[in-house]
Amino acid sequence: MTPCADAARASLRGQQGQAGPAAAGEGVRVPPLGPCRSLREHTQMAMARCASPERWQRRPCCRALQKLRTALDESSFHLPAPQNVIIVSNNFQSTLKWSPVKGINNSEVSYRVEYCSISFCPLQENSINTTKPEYYFTNDIRAHVKVIFRVRTEQGELKSDWVETPPFRATDKTILGPPREIDTAVEGNSILVSYKPPFDNNSTFFVFRYVIYYWKKLTNKDQPSEDKVQVVETSNTRHKLANLMEKTEYCIQIESVLPKQDLHGNLSYIYCKKTSLTEATKILTITLVALSFVVLFIFFFLMITLKHSNIIKSLCHPPLKIPLHYQEDLQNPRMGVDEEFKNSGGEEHWDSVSVISNVEQNPTVTNNTDCNNQEVDLL
Repeated sequence: MTPCADAARASLRGQQGQAGPAAAGEGVRVPPLGPCRSLREHTQMAMARCASPERWQRRPCCRALQKLRTALDESSFHLPAPQNVIIVSNNFQSTLKWSPVKGINNSEVSYRVEYCSISFCPLQENSINTTKPEYYFTNDIRAHVKVIFRVRTEQGELKSDWVETPPFRATDKTILGPPREIDTAVEGNSILVSYKPPFDNNSTFFVFRYVIYYWKKLTNKDQPSEDKVQVVETSNTRHKLANLMEKTEYCIQIESVLPKQDLHGNLSYIYCKKTSLTEATKILTITLVALSFVVLFIFFFLMITLKHSNIIKSLCHPPLKIPLHYQEDLQNPRMGVDEEFKNSGGEEHWDSVSVISNVEQNPTVTNNTDCNNQEVDLL
């Protein structure tokens, strides 16, 4: 046995002996840092001399040094591993998060994150180092790629155990939010609804559809029973709910849907609007009101006319008066008007008509009619 191998084995036994009692007594392996780092430095220097394959095969010391290095690496997994490792994904904005970890003497640590596509692991493994307890990977990984993450704590040469996540794909696990900037406007018995997608979409990969739920608000509760909710589905960001009841309050709720990915988003807040009268109804109302005033006016006019008919008659028809010149004639005693009326009162007037003709026979027909008081002679 060479002295190099003996020294390496002795160092290895000493390192394992120092870590053993702590592991048995407290359950946490915390080897002394000073000797560990010094031994590691010497081991790395010795390994550099064993770089060539010929020396590796001929010298048992090199093989012992390799075992020592492996043991040192294994003994350094004493840092606390990250806890509560989760993936938060909203509207395809995805972040890997975990609880912060404190290092030796509450010093700061760094984190190493590795990920790979589930179809190519571990051939295409990617890694990043960060000091924050999170990793925003939206720009690094496409939404339709299924990946696996693992994260560990590092502090210098010290490393914790790996913590691995379940497979994740954004198109399956992301939480789709409601439409943004929802606006409602009343137009007579219609409500115009406008909105925007849950996030800015510049890709044809996401094709949104929108489901609009609306119902009449009959009570103080905004949410009605399911049988009273009406549903409209559209791909436009503007929709008009037409032919609603006038002067009625309606409540609206909108949901975003990605049919291709079979993702249904969260429902929006409830927006309530009260419809107004249409133009036709306004014109009809004004006409009916005007007619009502006309009818009332006529009714009251007739009532007043019947009640005060004598007064109205005296105002409209003044008493008859004999013209002044007739009054003067009547007052003149020289006028014999009364005698003329008396003489002409009982007389009857007869008219005689004679007709002469060259007829052979000359009958004379005298026709006295009482109606006309006329005498006709036919010669």
